[in-house]
Amino acid sequence: MRPSCRRARPWLGTLVDVQAEGLEAEAAVAAAFDEIAAVHALLSFYAADSELYAINRAPPGAQLRVDPRTLTVLRLACTLHAASARAFDCRVGTLEQLADTRFPVAFAGDVVCKQTHALINLGGIAKGYAVDRAIETIQGFAVENAIVNAGGDLRHRGSNPMTVQIRDPRNAARITATVLLDNAALATSTVGGLGAGPDDPSRIHNADRLALPALAGATVQAPTCVLADALTKIVLATGDATHPLLAEYGAAVTVYSPG
Repeated sequence: MRPSCRRARPWLGTLVDVQAEGLEAEAAVAAAFDEIAAVHALLSFYAADSELYAINRAPPGAQLRVDPRTLTVLRLACTLHAASARAFDCRVGTLEQLADTRFPVAFAGDVVCKQTHALINLGGIAKGYAVDRAIETIQGFAVENAIVNAGGDLRHRGSNPMTVQIRDPRNAARITATVLLDNAALATSTVGGLGAGPDDPSRIHNADRLALPALAGATVQAPTCVLADALTKIVLATGDATHPLLAEYGAAVTVYSPG
C-alpha cells in the first residue's frame, strides 16, 4: 500500500482538505498548507499586514513592489475585468469611487501602480489561486496523486482520476451532477452561499452592480482552479453558460442554475 496523508485545516474562510499519496505524502501535505497560509497572508482583504491591505490603503499614484504571487493574481483579475466587460469585478467602494471603471491598479514590470480610489477584494479568485499554489508545491515531492479541496474549489493531480459530486445550488441536499476530474480543477460559486434561501442577500452582482437571485449557482471545470473560480463569477454575472471566455481558457460549465 502506498503511503498516504490527509489533513484538513481552517484557511481561506473555509475548511481546506489536502490529500496526497506517495513516498513523500506527509511532507507534501505540510508544504501545501504552508503555501496556502502564505497566499492567505498576502491576499487577505481584512488583515492589516497583508499586501492587499497595503495596496488598498495606498493613494492613487502610489507605486508598490509586491510578492510575485500577489502580482500574478492582480494581473489575472485585471485581465478578466477587461475581457469580461467588468462581469468579473473585484472592486469595492462607494458609487463615487466605482464611477471610474478602470481596474484600481496598473502594472509597470513587477510594480503595482495605484490608479483609482476603489478597493480590491480578491475573494472571488484568491481561493482558487491558493489551491493551485498548493498543487504546484506538492509537485516538488515524490507524490503520485494529490487533491486539494478548499470548500468546493478543488484541483486534482495524479494518475488516478477522482469522482466529484456536485450539489444543486437550489437544494444543497441534492446531487445534481457527477464529474470525473483528471488533472484538472473544479470550482463552484453560489450567489447566496451554499444552503442559501431565496430571500438571502446576493454576494455576486452583474456588471451594472445589480443583485442576482440568491439561489443562482455555477460550477466550472478548467485547467487551473484560479480560472475555474473566476469563471464561475463571470457565468453568474452575465447569465451566460457559454460565455466566450470559457472556450478561451479551455473551461466548461458543468452545472448552471440561474436561480
